[in-house]
Amino acid sequence: MLRNIEIIVDYREKPSGVPALLVRKGAHVEIRELKSGDYFINGQILVERKTNEDFVQSLVSNRLFSQCQRMKTYADYQLVMIEGNPYATEHNIHTQAIKGAILSVSISWQIPVLITADQSDTADMIIMAAMQMFKEKIPVIRAGYKPKRNRSRKLYFLQGLPAIGPVLAARLMKKFGSIERIMNVSQDELLEIEGIGKRKAKQIMDFIRI
Repeated sequence: MLRNIEIIVDYREKPSGVPALLVRKGAHVEIRELKSGDYFINGQILVERKTNEDFVQSLVSNRLFSQCQRMKTYADYQLVMIEGNPYATEHNIHTQAIKGAILSVSISWQIPVLITADQSDTADMIIMAAMQMFKEKIPVIRAGYKPKRNRSRKLYFLQGLPAIGPVLAARLMKKFGSIERIMNVSQDELLEIEGIGKRKAKQIMDFIRI
């Protein structure tokens, strides 16, 4: 399956080490300039990779949402990956502002936000995003669409949680029944959901509890 994964990588990402990790994992990688984003997966998924420091800096400098706008222009599907804990940076910015930015990207711009541990984890998530295209046909709502049904709005809200996409959002809602219940679950309960491991459960708990 990996031989079918083709990723165009912006040349400015080369020093990060992620492109080399993608090659090592079996993906076909082409280095060149991208007009938007950092990784373009199989001509469909555009990924913006940010370190935790860069994410907060892009929020402070008002670059974040203009970048989201450009991503919507250049690809059908988009992802923002934050590498490292966005709540533990050198910037003096309130936690609620960071949470609000993540939710705005996820809900208002309809771009899922994933938080990864390091470069290796980022590479793994990029590979998984590519493979997801082959495994499941998951509907992605296009720009300009605003969900009207109550359940749809709840699912979009849940996709604002770290590493939660459409599939896991649906599984969470099916398991727990309400957003209030999900916001009060334990880490052990999260681990009962297929697709949520210890690392992802901890990311979600850290986000909810901080």
